[in-house]
Amino acid sequence: MTTAPALQIANAFGGDHAVLFGRARSALLALFETLGLHGRSVILIPSNACPSLFASAWASGSEVRLAPVSAETGVNEDADLATQIKRLARTGRTGAVILTHLYGFRLDFTQARKAASDHGWISIENDANASSFTPQAPLEDLARIVSFGAGKVLDAGAGGAVIIRDATLAAELAQRATSYPILDDAAAEAEDQLMLKRRALRNQGRSAEIEQTLVTELSQLRFGFDPSAAEPLTRALAHLPARLTERQDRRAFWLAALRGFGPALTPVALDQTAPWRLILKTAPALRDPLIEALRANSFDAGTNYPALTQSFSELTAQDAHPDADLWAQSVINLWLDERYDSARITAACAAMEPVLEALT
Repeated sequence: MTTAPALQIANAFGGDHAVLFGRARSALLALFETLGLHGRSVILIPSNACPSLFASAWASGSEVRLAPVSAETGVNEDADLATQIKRLARTGRTGAVILTHLYGFRLDFTQARKAASDHGWISIENDANASSFTPQAPLEDLARIVSFGAGKVLDAGAGGAVIIRDATLAAELAQRATSYPILDDAAAEAEDQLMLKRRALRNQGRSAEIEQTLVTELSQLRFGFDPSAAEPLTRALAHLPARLTERQDRRAFWLAALRGFGPALTPVALDQTAPWRLILKTAPALRDPLIEALRANSFDAGTNYPALTQSFSELTAQDAHPDADLWAQSVINLWLDERYDSARITAACAAMEPVLEALT
């Protein structure tokens, strides 16, 4: 793909080519299908990943397997991931491991990459929050997926890209991208409605029914990049260094303000090169009271999606991971956007203090 924003994205994220799509999940599915991942292929993803990653892998016709995550950090441990690749390879299975830099943490997957290479597996880097941007990480895998949808660190409002070095693969992906319909307002509305339906099912204690919504999601996976989004993407990319600095500054202020709340409320101590949210861990008994106190005071604190086993129980029955469940019950996400200046961060901490005093 030779358009200016595609070249800019390729250069910014360490590749020779970038193919743009309407969504990052569209980029993933196009890559899976172009590589012929289906049938007896396995796609290995984190057990607490976004449901759209699961949907993209499932739609390719592959078997989706879940890799355990640390209950302390919410991310795949390199050694454990490598062990699971070796275990699956011993059964004669081939496929792809999706090396996922959750929350904008820049993770070391040296052992997992080696295990994949040694056993003929493909490694694909899923870098939805641009952790590889600065300092620019070399492209060590077949492809790197970057998202620039609304709410991501690189926020252009919509879109995602496959970043690669192989010109032939880039041409095949570009041809597939041109066959997809352009992402439009109707598609965005359909996605919102699906999200609301899934949230309602969870709130009603009917999470097992979320699996049935995968059929609906099939129609929301394949979208091409809207040419009118090229200018917003170019602007967002140009502003990304300043945006990262701003988010790191807010993260630092949060950390200073929360210093007195440990060990009851602990930030995840990993290298977060592209902070999506400030990720905190607390005891499950504290998490919901803290969230309720924040929201009651108009602070939009977040929680994670539940483990994928909770929403897709039949398709993931062989991969129950208590660690992902515990993480889902323990994590608090605090915002790092421009609404959270020092005064608002101080006020949010004041809202949590009585809860911690009462329950710890």
